Amino acid sequence: MILFADSGSTKCDWILLNDAGRLIHKTQTEGINPLLLSDNSILEIVQKANIILQNRDSISEIYFYGAGCNENDAKKRIKLALQSIFKNLTSILIEEDINGAVKATTKEPGIVCILGTGTNCCYFDGEKIIQKYPALGYLLADEGSGNYLGKKLIKDYFMSKMPLDVASLFKGYYTAQLDQLLNELYSTDYPNRYLASYAQFIFKNRGNEYLEDVLNQAISDFIKTYLFQYKKELSQHPIHFVGSVAYYSQDVIKKLLDDYGYRVKSFIKSPIDQLVKNIVTQRNF
Repeated sequence: MILFADSGSTKCDWILLNDAGRLIHKTQTEGINPLLLSDNSILEIVQKANIILQNRDSISEIYFYGAGCNENDAKKRIKLALQSIFKNLTSILIEEDINGAVKATTKEPGIVCILGTGTNCCYFDGEKIIQKYPALGYLLADEGSGNYLGKKLIKDYFMSKMPLDVASLFKGYYTAQLDQLLNELYSTDYPNRYLASYAQFIFKNRGNEYLEDVLNQAISDFIKTYLFQYKKELSQHPIHFVGSVAYYSQDVIKKLLDDYGYRVKSFIKSPIDQLVKNIVTQRNF
């Protein structure tokens, strides 16, 4: 059997196929980001995929695409964790999530963006992936991401920069006590995921002028920080977006990029299905 995984920081999608390329099981767990998790935490998350674990002895291949898997040490940690659970592996591939995003979206040259809990971006020339700007994570970058939006909302609320009507609505969704919020933020093992949870407020209340301004500014920051690194490529090739923030911000993204004369070709909320389909097709089961 063959196991596929596509993981961001918030969620990890798993698909198990038999040796003929037919679906056995599909499930979802918490996200697995080796930059944020201990080895034990990684193991605990994988072990929540119950039906997959029931077939562990029959799994011979794993394809794992994940956030935070751009460095060798991070890849090694994921590999060792998986090998400790799946004892009969003959092949295991660990790659960064941007590689999975490319394989899910295009075989032709194009710019591929991840815009979810975190952000990433690359140019695919038809053969290799070229990144001009590294993924620096939620502390240093992630412009336009879910955690970027969440951080903006929290700051505006507690600094009284949020309009009163929106603040009242926000208070109804979340805790309004700063000490409680800070305690939750600094005690959680997943601060970027915690911050990104606040971004849902925007998408549940689309149409509000203040929230639309926040979303537009965040997407604009993403475009200027990431996409503008590829101005030459953008003039010749389309853009593909992967991730929940991008999926629910399609109108904003299209409008801003149209203003710059750039063309968006696709939006995929979750790449796992298309990723597996494309790999299966290449393998010629």
